[in-house]
Amino acid sequence: MGGSEPGAVQRLAELVASRLCHDLNGPLSIIASAAELARLEAEQGLTGGEAMGLMLEGSQAVAARVRLLRALFGSPVCPLAAEEAGALARGNAGGGRAEIDLSAMAAGTVFDAAAARVFLAALMVAGEGLPRGGRIRCLGRADDFTFAIDGQNAAWPAPLTAVLAGDDPVAVAIAAGPRGLLGPLLVLAARAADLVPSLLMGPGVPLLRLARGG
Repeated sequence: MGGSEPGAVQRLAELVASRLCHDLNGPLSIIASAAELARLEAEQGLTGGEAMGLMLEGSQAVAARVRLLRALFGSPVCPLAAEEAGALARGNAGGGRAEIDLSAMAAGTVFDAAAARVFLAALMVAGEGLPRGGRIRCLGRADDFTFAIDGQNAAWPAPLTAVLAGDDPVAVAIAAGPRGLLGPLLVLAARAADLVPSLLMGPGVPLLRLARGG
């Protein structure tokens, strides 16, 4: 964060807090709706209505979202297998519209704690690059992995490409706001994990590679 403006750390913390609130709002709204429905059902003397099922759906969604957000924004604490990371991201990447394909990852791939956060963040950023849904394909191993995105209007998010082009990640995150936070944070997490991010140019959408030793 050496080139960032004064107050950038506080502003970044505010952005993370805003992103957490935004990402939890959806499943919490399900629970709030279920509570209101339960009240209406009770007033009408109804039993076995829809409220309990809706409440269960909302609580499961909250629990899944909290696990994801803890892994993304909390301190890295434990290794994570590629399949475990995929399970955290499924239903969340691309607003639930992105399919995650891990079949080309080396069998038994397990990331150390720092790299696991990078891999998970990259899955979520890849989902942001699929505004109309599509497929995220992951290939490689724990110290060298690549992401391909395929779908209508697929493109890597502008905050990510700006940082990879050399812009300061904190400044880019502040300019992009909560919705553009993950791309810059992915690059910061990659640096902390000694992973070098790069876009591999070619026909179609570039590939995102993260590798130790470049």
